[in-house]
Amino acid sequence: MNLRNDFISTLGLNLSDSQINLLQSYCSLVWQKKDDLNLTSVLNEQEIWDRHITDGLFAAALIKNLAADRQIYATADYGTGCGYIGISVKIALGNCCDMTLIETLNKRCMFMDWCLMKLGLKGIKVLKAHADTKSGKAGPFDFTLERAMGKLEDILPVCCADLRKDGCFIAFQSDEQKTAEDQTKGINYIYQNTLSRSYKLFGENKTRWLAVFKKW
Repeated sequence: MNLRNDFISTLGLNLSDSQINLLQSYCSLVWQKKDDLNLTSVLNEQEIWDRHITDGLFAAALIKNLAADRQIYATADYGTGCGYIGISVKIALGNCCDMTLIETLNKRCMFMDWCLMKLGLKGIKVLKAHADTKSGKAGPFDFTLERAMGKLEDILPVCCADLRKDGCFIAFQSDEQKTAEDQTKGINYIYQNTLSRSYKLFGENKTRWLAVFKKW
């Protein structure tokens, strides 16, 4: 499997051999259980790395920049599925990142608990819960992430509910940037154009977007 080491170095993550091995091991665990638990439709492990792990590494690099000089930052991945984003981010950021994986399906929560045990990861936990707008349910967090929960206008209040003041929500957007200012009028978070980032996955011409919203 091509681990894309040249790509990783361009992100400024400076991953150790141990971190790379953990990412590869997680990828293999997903591949091992993908059919039993219906985790993914990919045809090989390389696709898991290029379509899912890579997404997580882009997010990790952005969080690292946004965190500035914070020593530890609490982070949550909403609708985490089997942990593609949250586990990848945790491995890439190491002890600086205290990660909560929020998922509703029990079988996926059990899979992630199994993965965390197999990988020996600390500072990361699985929370079986339905994400909603009731603040204080899971946080407070410095950063929240979401990749596949639904339309941006629907998930914004949910993923911002447990943010600290000045915390950031990072939304994975697969379409053209659609974050009009009137979408956030009169609410307690605002789109941060200068902090958001565009990117492309391997083998794709399509531009994707990590849209950042800050809570005030």
